[in-house]
Amino acid sequence: MLIVEYPLKYWMSGGVLLIPLAFVCFGIWFYFLRTRSRLISETLTARCIADDLHQNNYKNLEQLRGVVATLVRKVLQMDRQCGDIAQCFDDESGRFTDMLKRDIIILAALTTVAPLLGLMGTVAGMIQTFDAVAATSSETTVRVASGVSRALITTQVGMVIAIPGVFGLARLRRLSNHLQVQLGAIKLHAILLRDIK
Repeated sequence: MLIVEYPLKYWMSGGVLLIPLAFVCFGIWFYFLRTRSRLISETLTARCIADDLHQNNYKNLEQLRGVVATLVRKVLQMDRQCGDIAQCFDDESGRFTDMLKRDIIILAALTTVAPLLGLMGTVAGMIQTFDAVAATSSETTVRVASGVSRALITTQVGMVIAIPGVFGLARLRRLSNHLQVQLGAIKLHAILLRDIK
């Protein structure tokens, strides 16, 4: 009972701003895990495709799944119709990378919002504290303590939520750069294959 009682009491003393902070926390983790999974999967697929194209092996390309594999198959099929294969590849890969960038931007926004919501809780708690000081009554001490508690809890929760988001953003940007390198290698192989033909 004590295990549940203390966190619940702590949560309740944080005030109503902990509800949107909980949604922000869920959003940060959702976008981080989803984007990370996509980036890792697509980077591995792109690495396999680049290795296969380097060895002029097209058999594995039909078996691979994912956005990058579909993109490469589409560009190689468009090869005869497309005058500039580099431009076709950039157009097709741009749609995919734009989707990933959108998710990273949403994650960055959520990571920025978390400490701001915490700061808003700080301001609300301090206002409550000053109201208690202004009202000279017998429960002034309780009201001051409640206001300070609310201010500090929301600030703390906002920071705790934002810190993993900051590190997650750095990791996603690094994974995105790895994917861009692999897409560049595939593009070069596709151009070389066309020139050889």
